[in-house]
Amino acid sequence: MALQLLPSSEDRPPDTGTSLGGPRILASGAPVSPGPIPPDLAKHLVFGEALIWWGDKDRIHYGPALMVLGVAVSILGFLSLLAPEFWLLPPGDLVGPLGVFLSPAVFAIVRERLNQRAVLVTDTCVVDIDREGRSSRLPFDKIRSVGRDFIRGGVRLQAGSTRLLIPPQLTEDARRAVASQLRGRPYHSELEDPLGWMP
Repeated sequence: MALQLLPSSEDRPPDTGTSLGGPRILASGAPVSPGPIPPDLAKHLVFGEALIWWGDKDRIHYGPALMVLGVAVSILGFLSLLAPEFWLLPPGDLVGPLGVFLSPAVFAIVRERLNQRAVLVTDTCVVDIDREGRSSRLPFDKIRSVGRDFIRGGVRLQAGSTRLLIPPQLTEDARRAVASQLRGRPYHSELEDPLGWMP
């Protein structure tokens, strides 16, 4: 039986996060992607195009809704101290005022649900994939306007009838990925970008 010397922990190369399943950088200048792209997202890539970065918002964060709900409960508690007779109103009369106080929390949850999607940046375009697996793509040189999506937050890219949404949590990484591909490459001069999102 032959003995084999194994390198000590000091001699092993550091883990760069490129092991199977770990976060990784897919292209020079691009931000870190969560890991290898899942097959259900990879099928939206066109043969021959290079994936530069991908990210997804795959869960609902209840923090904003809970914060809004806490403010509403605080206001209702203060109202109870000032006018305790408010709670003596018939249930039908309470529905409207309570709805006004609680609707922002409901809106925050709905907004989180609408923002659940994946965004891919390739060497030529941006791809938006919603929860149902429907995708839209916009080549960099076809983007005509960049603006804020006031209902869902984040950034909206548009060309004609095609619109892509980049959720707030993915906006900065997507911008850096696009910038890594457009560096030194001209794009359409008619672009409307009041946010300065495009590089």
